[in-house]
Amino acid sequence: MRVWLKALLLFGLMVATPFAIQALVGRPPRWFDAAPYFSVADYIPSVQTLIYIVGVVGVIAVIFNYLFYSTGLDEIHGWLKLAEREMNVILKGVDASSGKGRADDRIKWWNDITSKDAFSKTPDKIFDLNEEDAKNRGGPGPKAAITAFLLREIYDGDIELAQNKILAEMRANDGKVPHVVAGLREILGLDDYLAAKAEYEKEKAAGVVRDEPRFSDFGVNWAALLLVVRLGGFPRDITMTKGKDPDKEIVKNREALELLTRV
Repeated sequence: MRVWLKALLLFGLMVATPFAIQALVGRPPRWFDAAPYFSVADYIPSVQTLIYIVGVVGVIAVIFNYLFYSTGLDEIHGWLKLAEREMNVILKGVDASSGKGRADDRIKWWNDITSKDAFSKTPDKIFDLNEEDAKNRGGPGPKAAITAFLLREIYDGDIELAQNKILAEMRANDGKVPHVVAGLREILGLDDYLAAKAEYEKEKAAGVVRDEPRFSDFGVNWAALLLVVRLGGFPRDITMTKGKDPDKEIVKNREALELLTRV
């Protein structure tokens, strides 16, 4: 059930409750006649006023509901919820440790199994693994980092900056599209842009000259996005763990995004 509908039903219950109390209780019992009597009805608005209030609230709810669906706000709301769920799936494999922390763990692991002290030199294999971490754009850590960056910009309504991040990643990886979770792809218009880009390249090879599609021409309207973010209270469902037992702690939402974009 939608939040606005729950609120409307709650309001109706609040309006009906005084009537129910008055009908059940009526006036105080006779033994209470010596005390000052305050009729519950004295504090209840007239029936006409109540009908007017309920009618106004109902009209506002209907108008808001129409705008929410007809302007696509409901779709954006669903995409944001989907993106956060996808983010949580990624975060199950991430502990928010830094690259330096992972390197230190590998060195400690090597020294433990070889019985060497903490200052011993480690083999080239560990160096290679650390280098691979820096280059690998498909592992859980990099996926979480780029998703956190895109979510942070989207929550600020800066769709174009998020799109530019994707373009930068593509240029750095020979045109390979980075991992963009479901929900964000729709908000940013990524698939529509890629389809238009492919069509442009096909027509260009055939000798057809036209303007190259721009990523910024795709995606949802920034004002509608910000409205949904504010009304929906996003970010709201992002959860990750930081540290190790017994010092493990849970970080949520903005704090998690800031942490992931720093490491």
